[in-house]
Amino acid sequence: MFLNKYFPAIVAIVALAPTGVQAAPSESPETTLNRGLAELLSLVKGRNNTDAVELAKRVRPTLEKFFNFESLTRKALGASWKDLTPTQQNQAVKLFSEIIIRSYTSKFDPSSQIEINFSKALDLGPGRKEVPATAKYQGTMVAVSYRVESAPDGWRVYDVIIEGISLASNYRAQFEAIRQKGGGDALIRSMEEKLK
Repeated sequence: MFLNKYFPAIVAIVALAPTGVQAAPSESPETTLNRGLAELLSLVKGRNNTDAVELAKRVRPTLEKFFNFESLTRKALGASWKDLTPTQQNQAVKLFSEIIIRSYTSKFDPSSQIEINFSKALDLGPGRKEVPATAKYQGTMVAVSYRVESAPDGWRVYDVIIEGISLASNYRAQFEAIRQKGGGDALIRSMEEKLK
């Protein structure tokens, strides 16, 4: 998968936060992303343990401060989201966020240098912005854009675009095919299977 190749450290820099338009946070999105990167790198720096499950547990609290996993899950599920019961929606957010975190921490090498340069944020509409960036990881330069939305306590990432490919859209086709065959229950089961 294209995103798996370039995304291991990038997704790991930036929450289950309420959705909806809020007053603009006092901190710029670029500052928020830089703060998230610094916090995450302080957790993994000098650690040689690359076990994906352990690393996922370690970084999850930080990622929950900088990501809106509910918005990301809604985007990834698309029309399938409406077919889920409220209980299934909660399960989907929990499972999908764990899939994302584990998937990319499993490919992350804590000893590798990460360089990310954020550009000035672009307006996408009320309460939403896109922060273009360039990321260098293991000698590869990648164009990345972080889509963020305002929340009561700051900016939260709700999608990441890697070389023109949306993280949420990348999963949507897979989830839609599963939903059409077996509905919401099949969707939840497929997420559970991915984590086994």
